[in-house]
Amino acid sequence: MVETEPGTSYDPAVIADFRADLTVDADGTLRAVETITTRMPAGRHGIFRYWDLADAGDDSVRLAPRDIEITQDGGDAEVDMSWEKGRRFRVARIGDPDRTLTPGEHVYTIGYRIDGALAATGDGSELHWDVFARAWEMAAERVRIRVSLPGTIGDVRCTVGYGVTRACDARVRGNTLTVRETGLDPRTPITVVAPVAVAPPGRDTLPWPIVWDAVLGRSVWVAVVLLVLSGVGLLLGARAASRAREPKPGFPVMYAPPDGIGPVQAAYVVDEGVPGEALQATLLHAGERGLLRLEAGSDEHWTIVGTGKRAQWRDVDPVTQAVGESLGIDRPDSRFDADGSVPSGQALQSAQGTIAPAARTWGLDSGTFARSASEGRARLLVVGAFVLAVVGFFFTPFDMSLLGLPFAAFVVGGVPLLGRGIGIRRTPEGREMWSRAGGFRRMLSTPSSVERFDFSGRENLYTAYVPWAVAFGCADEWAEKYRAETGAAAALAPAYVSSGYGGSPDLGSALDSFESSLSSSISAYQATQSSSSSGGGGGGGGGGGGGGGGSW
Repeated sequence: MVETEPGTSYDPAVIADFRADLTVDADGTLRAVETITTRMPAGRHGIFRYWDLADAGDDSVRLAPRDIEITQDGGDAEVDMSWEKGRRFRVARIGDPDRTLTPGEHVYTIGYRIDGALAATGDGSELHWDVFARAWEMAAERVRIRVSLPGTIGDVRCTVGYGVTRACDARVRGNTLTVRETGLDPRTPITVVAPVAVAPPGRDTLPWPIVWDAVLGRSVWVAVVLLVLSGVGLLLGARAASRAREPKPGFPVMYAPPDGIGPVQAAYVVDEGVPGEALQATLLHAGERGLLRLEAGSDEHWTIVGTGKRAQWRDVDPVTQAVGESLGIDRPDSRFDADGSVPSGQALQSAQGTIAPAARTWGLDSGTFARSASEGRARLLVVGAFVLAVVGFFFTPFDMSLLGLPFAAFVVGGVPLLGRGIGIRRTPEGREMWSRAGGFRRMLSTPSSVERFDFSGRENLYTAYVPWAVAFGCADEWAEKYRAETGAAAALAPAYVSSGYGGSPDLGSALDSFESSLSSSISAYQATQSSSSSGGGGGGGGGGGGGGGGSW
């Protein structure tokens, strides 16, 4: 029993006669002419022939067919050449896609050349070749193959089949061997191993196996150049990112915030971006300035009541003004309910969205920041390099994804250029404010054991600085510092925070409840957005000569 190549598929066409003349020169070049007489049923367009460039006995060799010439029924053939599987398979599709063949016999002649067909074996050479390719999808009624070699032929091994094989009759006369077979099933190769008494001619090789060709290509020097360019790209990206990074000033401890700005502005100056708790910090700051009152209801629902007049709102920082206007609490007795509902969440998210533009506009208008055209250009280069890296890796122009690596390396080095704050730089005045704001954050966040703060007679400063601690992301550290200095378990909430149940709530629990109310309202709105935008759905040994074909 002869085993065929796995994955046999039915092809209604038949190879009535297959003749091949293979001539191998002393330099290892194989020249082949295959004459294939097929018997076609109705509805077929032609045949296809493909070559596997891999040599199962040496994965550094590429057996690429060249000078391919094809005729059909004695005349010119319409041929479409392509590559498959990352340029491992060379494919010739023969026939007109707009016209089917008349049923009956059609003759195809395929000529080609392959370099490096002879492999070295000790002092001699060897041809290890599938003289009838293992992946012909059509059954073959008659196969006749003649192989001419450049020297005396040793003991020839000839087998039919894949895995479980049988011997075939290879007749040797001088430097020529002939093989004849009949009645071959689809995907049944004929393999010849023939020692030849000629010096090994040498073969062009690559230092990587063929599976890496889709990544590295087939040129060592091109791969080396691209790797060098990748290193250069990484360094250039890192240098561009380092030039955009501003050196930090000193942060001497400051016991009061900078004058004339609010907590979110201070955080923006320090981090070049607004904090995640910007909305909470702004509302607390407005309460501390006497512009609103926070009233707790049931189930962690809070009401924000406007208490300041329009003139008072105009005197505060632009971030606080923007939030007040967005929520409609910038006049006396105005109200906003953070009750966990979708409309409430939508309004809060809208208010949150006004903070970053307000902070950026203030930073540029006040002269704290200035635009940096060079940083903007560098960011565009990183974005462009990312696009080119995607093209190189996934669309593989020239069939080598390594082309994307230099661009990807530039992106890796320049990742900081995609962060916030790129495109603007602090002015000298901005750097001075950065130093003062950073020094104030240092005081708020540093443990009492390292940097003490005397609350004697100044307990009200704890609550006054809570909005700043929230904006700087160190509210817990500031609370712990208060407990360590005063011995009090928790500070009382300021007058603008009302529990709704009488008494004086502690500030920590009141802030937790308020932040939870804001978060639940925003989450309720975001849940409706995500739900509305989602949708449903539902072994024949080593050697060369690999390949095959069939009808189509």
